[in-house]
Amino acid sequence: MSKAQTTALFFEQTNEFLKKNVTQEGKVDYYTIKKSPGELIYILSNIEQLDTKFRDKKLAKAFWINVYNLQVIKAVIDNMPLVSVEKIPGFFDLNSFMVGKQELTLNDIQNIILRDLFFDPAVHFTLSNGANGGAPLLNRAYMPKTVDEQMKQQATMVINSKEYFYVNKELRIIELPKIFEWYKKDFAVNYFNEIDFINLFLKKKIDNKLTVETYDFNWSLNIKP
Repeated sequence: MSKAQTTALFFEQTNEFLKKNVTQEGKVDYYTIKKSPGELIYILSNIEQLDTKFRDKKLAKAFWINVYNLQVIKAVIDNMPLVSVEKIPGFFDLNSFMVGKQELTLNDIQNIILRDLFFDPAVHFTLSNGANGGAPLLNRAYMPKTVDEQMKQQATMVINSKEYFYVNKELRIIELPKIFEWYKKDFAVNYFNEIDFINLFLKKKIDNKLTVETYDFNWSLNIKP
């Protein structure tokens, strides 16, 4: 099977898998997947020997976002029953898997491949970390032709959602999610700060001179009720 056919099949299979197992709100049916993991294992095993030296950057971006999200699901079901991925030592940086003949971790995909190679802070709104505090998982695959628009739509949806950030006008403080502390250099560059970034997506812009603070991350599992 050629690389083109294999990647096309990967996107098709991933799309079907996510549509069946993720809700519109981004909650994952981990128990059902745990009972019958064959489909997920099959998708991931098919990319172990795949040539991942993609010439098309959009294809590469969509591929690695999907791989990351699927591997998070696989790691969760491998450790079920589970209330939080935070309880698993090395969940993001010790548990490795094979993709394209490379042994990788979740942190390798996020920090070396997606953040270093593509440098688009909106990627933080596409990656599921198995927690309710993170961006909700899209219930369909990111596709090469539409990945940039999907990323923009996802960031817009998340940032404009209720209770994503809190503004105290009297103290002139804005509280943002913890990712703005963990990955500050992705959002604040030179004269461009974290508030400037969220203003790119906000329907109602806010004052970019507010003091930025962050609130505690919710590590509870993003499991379907």
